[in-house]
Amino acid sequence: MDFSELTQTKNRPAVFTSKSLQGVARVESILLKGARHYLENKGYIEVNVPHITKATGSCENVSTLFGVDYFGEQAYLSQTGQLYLEALTPFLSKVWCVGPSFRAETRVDGRHLTEFSLLELEFKGNFDQLLSEIEGVVCAMVKELIRSDNTPEEFEQNIQRLREIRSPFKKIPYTEAIEMLSDEGVHWGDDLQSRHERLLVEMSGGKPIFITRYPKAIKFFNMIEDEDDPRVVKSADLILPCSGEAAGAAEREYRHDKLVERLMSSNMMKMLIERGGGPGDFNWYLEFYERHGEPHSGCGIGVNRVTQFALGTEDIRAATVYPMNKESLL
Repeated sequence: MDFSELTQTKNRPAVFTSKSLQGVARVESILLKGARHYLENKGYIEVNVPHITKATGSCENVSTLFGVDYFGEQAYLSQTGQLYLEALTPFLSKVWCVGPSFRAETRVDGRHLTEFSLLELEFKGNFDQLLSEIEGVVCAMVKELIRSDNTPEEFEQNIQRLREIRSPFKKIPYTEAIEMLSDEGVHWGDDLQSRHERLLVEMSGGKPIFITRYPKAIKFFNMIEDEDDPRVVKSADLILPCSGEAAGAAEREYRHDKLVERLMSSNMMKMLIERGGGPGDFNWYLEFYERHGEPHSGCGIGVNRVTQFALGTEDIRAATVYPMNKESLL
């Protein structure tokens, strides 16, 4: 079946692509195989994290949480397993998971999904080591795809483009990125939009890039402040050609008092309170850091975004076996 035939049904937006559903499934499977081999060889332990959680399973924007009545208690479909992985890092050193991330995205377009696959890892390492680890995972995924005998015929045109992908990736501090985008009306403190990401990739020769050290105010509460500039955190987004932001990463804040301070002053907490939640959602996490806080870092890599990059398509629906959005409930 041609993938475009699958998407041009009553409740699905048309996606004009020659990629077949079967081909997308094979490509995604190969990419995950490469990631799994890399992580296993590096000593990571795979963990099954919960997918119905309190707000501890949320990303920065809690307005995209899907609410669930969990036997009379407010719960949510998980967006990330990050905090659950963090709780194991002091004991297991290197942990990872892969599973669904749910976002209540009302937009129906070529960039957003209501469910996608997220690969996450946490380990006892610093920020520079984290960026190297992300490069290692993504390059392993790409290499597995290049050398596989099971890729679909339609993919062959992408091989040469992917052969040129190698680490280290270029790293651009957020402040420098804002200067590069001066003609786009972007100011320091703004979150970068997908069109800004595309421009930065084009300015960097069409290769993967990291945007690093974002303003603290627009990032997750437990990203550690940069000791040289406390306005920013030791964070990074990996921007890939075609797909844009494919990974979010940071060195984590591990000091209990600082975590409480950051959480309580965060925009996320303000939004959570408006939804009827509050600090109690994070009790177990904060209590854990009273006893076991240690330096560590981690990231989340969107598998569908890596697949989109590998296939060279501008539409994430063409890189997802069953693309879920507001109009495509199966």
